[in-house]
Amino acid sequence: MRRGYIHLVLTAAAAVGITAGASAQRLDTAYYDFPLRDVAGYYSANFGEMRPNHFHSGTDIKTDGVEGKPVVAAADGYVSRIFMSPWGYGLALYVTHPNGTTTVYGHLSRFRKDIADYVWQQRHSQRKNRVDLYCKEGTFTVKRGEEIARSGDTGSSGGPHLHFEIRDARTQKTLNVIQQGILRPKDDIAPLMMKLHYVEVDTVRNIPVHSALRTYALQKGPDSIYRPAQTSPLKVGRRGYFIVEVSDRKNDCANTYGVYRVTERLDERPIFEYRNDGFPFNFSRYCNSVSYYPIQRASRNEAIRLTHIEGGTSYFYTVVEDRGIVSAAEGESRNVVIEAADDCGNVSTLAFEIEGKPDSECFTGHIDPESDIIRRGSDFTARVDSIFSVTVPRGALYESVVSDIAREDDLRPHADTTVKVLSPAYRVLDRSIPLHKGITLTFTTPVDKALQRHTTMASVSSNGSLAYAGGSYADGSLKAQTSTLGTYCLAADLTPPTIRPSFKDGEDCRSRRTLTFRIADNFSGIGSYTASIDGRWVAVDYAPKHARATIHLDAEGITGGVAHEVSFTLTDNCGNRTVWKGSIVK
Repeated sequence: MRRGYIHLVLTAAAAVGITAGASAQRLDTAYYDFPLRDVAGYYSANFGEMRPNHFHSGTDIKTDGVEGKPVVAAADGYVSRIFMSPWGYGLALYVTHPNGTTTVYGHLSRFRKDIADYVWQQRHSQRKNRVDLYCKEGTFTVKRGEEIARSGDTGSSGGPHLHFEIRDARTQKTLNVIQQGILRPKDDIAPLMMKLHYVEVDTVRNIPVHSALRTYALQKGPDSIYRPAQTSPLKVGRRGYFIVEVSDRKNDCANTYGVYRVTERLDERPIFEYRNDGFPFNFSRYCNSVSYYPIQRASRNEAIRLTHIEGGTSYFYTVVEDRGIVSAAEGESRNVVIEAADDCGNVSTLAFEIEGKPDSECFTGHIDPESDIIRRGSDFTARVDSIFSVTVPRGALYESVVSDIAREDDLRPHADTTVKVLSPAYRVLDRSIPLHKGITLTFTTPVDKALQRHTTMASVSSNGSLAYAGGSYADGSLKAQTSTLGTYCLAADLTPPTIRPSFKDGEDCRSRRTLTFRIADNFSGIGSYTASIDGRWVAVDYAPKHARATIHLDAEGITGGVAHEVSFTLTDNCGNRTVWKGSIVK
């Protein structure tokens, strides 16, 4: 491609403004303080990056590999919500500010003392280990820069860090704080453009049919300008779109990050722009339509689909012309420029030439005339044998598809002796197809009475191994929802969870501040846990990633240098229960 043409399109691209799309709430960068103290200021994840079935809603700030760093209020306000759970954000605080925003601080190790005392009181009065508390203005007032907690690794965290968000307090829309300059990582590295893919689309029986991917390696030149390794024009059909695999980096960090914006220009005309300034949480799952899901689900890169598909949303697109579809007549040459920008303003550019194929070489879709179609705008129900049925509600799919629901006669579900397989395996479409909301699977088959309370649905991998998928058996059937397509069967989990105390029964624990238990389950996972000392309910802190449950003896007032009776009950998600009873001296 000619150097002069690249210069022309780059100059033109820089001059193009935003033409449509949701506008982001603008934040005053001077209003907010950095939410951590005594850290180097590096980041492990940025806003909006692709996660399984959701966009990342905040920015993860590294705490230098340790817990216990001071977490401070980013601005004046009051604690409006306190969250405590083994999963999700773990220990989290929400602070509402006079300017109409709320800041969120997740994966904490502990709260400020007055907040911690309130949580302890609420847990005991409600007799709940997990709490979600909403506070009125004036209950816990905070000042900008005031310590409110310590950083940690609680909940669904992959290591010590602070998850930080700024939301619109009224709508709970979460905002891109790096792009707005609230957080300022050191970053002069442009996004990496890894691969380019092309897909042709045909319409058969009023549903889209996609060709196989054609994949092109990319070569990076000066100034982060990329081109395909193939020097000749890329051949395209009458209707198709591109997918670009991208990733981002920041200075002095090995982490990968998501991109903020991807644009496409065809012959200097903007035809597509994806941009993530922020989103309400009910839009988070649309990452499955923004991305090319079959690649995204197995990749550390972001596979941005440069088209607006049938059941997607226009929320993240500021420019969309003809859904981003690219076309060229036979022999026609056209020029394409794709830009990827990060949240710090660095830009990479991919420029190449396309050429239209002869009609005889263009993709033609085919669907068996006898095939059933699951149309995304209608409810759909299918039954296989007399055992299995599937209900797909309208809007569950992003695109209408050919129904592929059948018994998998060649796939034998298998498990160890702790799990009993109770049905054949049934295929529900393909795992590479994303769902926007849940579908209902129903197994109607007799189950031995002794197994019924332990019966559940299991997903079946390609090698036949099982994983817990939820649901309970009642009145001759099991009905369960899933948001993931694949293969499923009925199974019974027959084994109770295990409890291993870190102390001996009757041990003198006067020097101990805590009692810890190692807990585990074979299949369905821990469903509930509760403990008592001398018959009185005590709080248990459960850390699933460490398979550990902890009772804080001093906080519970266990003193006196006498024997105390301890009881710990653990129940898995299939109703199997284990009770440990013993005593300590404290």
